[in-house]
Amino acid sequence: MQPWDSLTVAEQTVLRAAMGQGGSLAGLIQMHGVDLRWAGAADAPPPRSYTGDEILALAPRFGALTLDLVGRGLVTVRRLRGGFPADDDPVVAGAELRDILAEPATWIWSPRTAATCYLAATEAVGEEWRRDRWSIADAAPRPAPPVWEELDQDQRDVMVCAMEVSGMLTGPFGIWADLPDDLGEADRAGWVDAQLAPLLPLVRDGWIEVRYRADPHRDEFTVIPFEGLHRAFADPAFRRDDADDWGIGLTCVYTHAYLALR
Repeated sequence: MQPWDSLTVAEQTVLRAAMGQGGSLAGLIQMHGVDLRWAGAADAPPPRSYTGDEILALAPRFGALTLDLVGRGLVTVRRLRGGFPADDDPVVAGAELRDILAEPATWIWSPRTAATCYLAATEAVGEEWRRDRWSIADAAPRPAPPVWEELDQDQRDVMVCAMEVSGMLTGPFGIWADLPDDLGEADRAGWVDAQLAPLLPLVRDGWIEVRYRADPHRDEFTVIPFEGLHRAFADPAFRRDDADDWGIGLTCVYTHAYLALR
């Protein structure tokens, strides 16, 4: 089998989704934008999600690519029947598969489309690719990775938050307390500094990325850079502590640099 790093970034995106637990077709192109950015590709999007129009423009390419990987016996497309992927979920093939992959709406994530068709890796995808699937072109030197046994509880809370698909730092379901309303400017700055303390080293060293999400019904986000974290977490408009829905506010995810260590 060819080396993982000889695959195109787009091929890697599809295969990563297939090797995961239920990689939905909806949102796959959004994942590709992140993969390009973390790999330092010249055609990577800015530090934000793709727009709907950008996803639609890439949909024909990903339809053809996915069909090619199916034809090569590396992935299958399955239709989700229950709440979670199962071995007996039906495989989509033939004209039905071509129609699904050619439909632009297939690639746009929403709470509805996320639970329809997903990718699964075949036995032809060996352990070598599974081991290397988080590798990235970025070979920048980094400090030593975090060691779970050496972390305090606040640091562990951040690490668990980044691991969870539904993990939020702020907002109605966030792991951090709401920003108090009665603090002066100086006290607020100190309060935010204390809250950020377990997160800052993980972002600075490239293990975690922080994002702002404005709409729970879309997969759009804006990346908050390290130097903008204090300003964002001190701003109620970003924190969204008064929101009613899950998925609004500031969240965090592991980068490929960290996932490659697991």
